[in-house]
Amino acid sequence: MPAVLSNWFIRTLVNSPLHPLLGDSFAVITVHGRKTGQAYSTPINVSREGDTFTIVSLRNRTWWRNLRGSADAELRVGGKQIAVRGEVLEQSEQVLAGLAAYFHRYPHYAKYFKIQLGADGQVRRDDLVRVANERVLIRLCK
Repeated sequence: MPAVLSNWFIRTLVNSPLHPLLGDSFAVITVHGRKTGQAYSTPINVSREGDTFTIVSLRNRTWWRNLRGSADAELRVGGKQIAVRGEVLEQSEQVLAGLAAYFHRYPHYAKYFKIQLGADGQVRRDDLVRVANERVLIRLCK
């Protein structure tokens, strides 16, 4: 399925009464362009811990760049619209530390990043470094 069509489909489901079919990890974030002020809504996967949502995104995506400098956004998740403030972690060491914590908490997500867990259930450092070079972490707080 082309990305435009799948994004439309996920956005539609997240914003509908059928959102429970997707579970709690699917959401739609709406950010505003820094220069244009135009609203951009993007389907994302989130992990929630209390009032904080974590997103792992590819560096080459553009939507998250509007969250640099602690910008406001809206998050639609679990049938609710939530006002959030975003923090983007782009520095390699920050991303590396954040990913280590992320995969420690959610080891079952490792497979989506082509990471194999060791016999001890831990992510290998070389895999973490590879993923950290390709990704950014975004934290959204209420």
